[in-house]
Amino acid sequence: MTEKINVLILIVCCLFLYFIGSTSINLTDPDEVFYSDTAKEMIVNNSVLTPLIFGKPQFEKPPLFYWSLMASFKMFGINTFAARLVPALFGIIGVLGTYFFMRKIFSGSISFYAALFLSTAFLYFGLSKTVITDIAFSVFAALTLYAFYLWHRFKKEAYIVLFMIFLSLAMLTKGPLVLVLSLAAIIPFLAITKDLKALRPFLLNPYWIIFLALGCSWFIYASLKYGREFTGEFFMRDNWHRILYAEHPHSDRWHFYPVIIVGGMFPWTAYLLLMGKGFRRYKNEYIFFISWICTTFIILTFAHSKLASYILPIFPAVCCALAISLDSLTGRSKMTFLAGIVNILLGITALAAVPFIAKEYPDLSKPLFLSLLLLFIFMSAGGIFLMRGKFKQAIFINIAGMAAFLLAGVSTVPNRLETAFSDHSLPGIVRQYDYQGEQILCSKIYVRGVYFYTGNPVIVLNLGDKTPFWSNHPLDVISTEGEMRSLFNSRDRILCVLTDDGLENLNEFFGNSRTNTVISHNLDRAVVLSEKPR
Repeated sequence: MTEKINVLILIVCCLFLYFIGSTSINLTDPDEVFYSDTAKEMIVNNSVLTPLIFGKPQFEKPPLFYWSLMASFKMFGINTFAARLVPALFGIIGVLGTYFFMRKIFSGSISFYAALFLSTAFLYFGLSKTVITDIAFSVFAALTLYAFYLWHRFKKEAYIVLFMIFLSLAMLTKGPLVLVLSLAAIIPFLAITKDLKALRPFLLNPYWIIFLALGCSWFIYASLKYGREFTGEFFMRDNWHRILYAEHPHSDRWHFYPVIIVGGMFPWTAYLLLMGKGFRRYKNEYIFFISWICTTFIILTFAHSKLASYILPIFPAVCCALAISLDSLTGRSKMTFLAGIVNILLGITALAAVPFIAKEYPDLSKPLFLSLLLLFIFMSAGGIFLMRGKFKQAIFINIAGMAAFLLAGVSTVPNRLETAFSDHSLPGIVRQYDYQGEQILCSKIYVRGVYFYTGNPVIVLNLGDKTPFWSNHPLDVISTEGEMRSLFNSRDRILCVLTDDGLENLNEFFGNSRTNTVISHNLDRAVVLSEKPR
């Protein structure tokens, strides 16, 4: 009965976190609309095996995530709810998978807390509300390693079969990275536990045929059909080059992922100070999770292209180790007192952010103040309970604080951000100005969203760089002042969706010769109709 209650609580928690406000802001630029538009074009063109963007094949990711979106679109229509349903379901699968894995080894309380920490960790639940591949990949990567550990411990062939299935699904989600991360975690674990003899039956078992048939078949198909167009784009540019070169140079810092881990574990950041308790009792499990965390961190840090979502695969291991630590604590101690203080300081930090938000985004200061005030109150109360060694109360107060923060935020903030992050309103503008079928000039960040929502042909404004995207897109690019002047001189009017820099360029070049009417301007996104004087 207790297990059913635990599972029910976890499902309810996930449903609340992952679905509340999930449609408050429509699909955002540039990534959510990229994946959604690819799935949409695959449906429209009946292209089940080949991902498409702007009517042409694109090979940035394998097709499993697109297939999931296609299935949701066919069931619920091509809309925001259907798109965000997919990462939410993957998030729930990851939480329940973590619970049942831990339940095979530990008590109900450890498994429950591991799944609860994972479900509510800021980065995990945030990506469970975001239409990108990383949540699906991280879930399958975690299930792969869970299956390996169960096979290693219980020596049942069923677990190695599950390992191969989950490995294949991860491969079809993001590619061969999962094989690198899995072997990198497994081999040090076996070496440290002095069980390298288990490596032979693992590597030579006949069930690898499942991985070859299920996980590699699409890659073979794409290689045979598209040749270097596929292999050069996917294996070289989208995988190997991301290791060698920084797609986002500002993120290519040694401290980038440590900061993301600390922030991404919120509201459990303070609890990380308690990690390590119970090591002697659960030595093998700790070594497994530490090997998983360290090797994944090293590999992803070594790669020059870094994004916050890339580090998500270590979060299941961190949450599992944290749950073991919490279960091994008895009463208050110096470390629980320190963790409680940090928990309170985190609440204060959240509240202290209000003046900075007010300075940059005045419209958001008042609606966010109530949300952050509630979070501060609950985090402070949770910190007090943690200082007193009352862990259950502290945990559930922290969760209540997150719930209050989300409820208050969802009811006040999103409507002010819709036109800043989404192009959902653009079809109405296109109809209002009778602009159907005409080219829209876009700053690169808005190109995919404009195309997804309007279907109008698009031109990219990217002064100084002829290659605005990491992957190749079959689009015209305006990269010089001369090209920009030529375009505008040839058009009586042109609709533009620009960043503030793009709007500044527009006014600088044509402020005296054209009428530039700002239709919408929110944060760094402006919709402008530029017309020649009549």
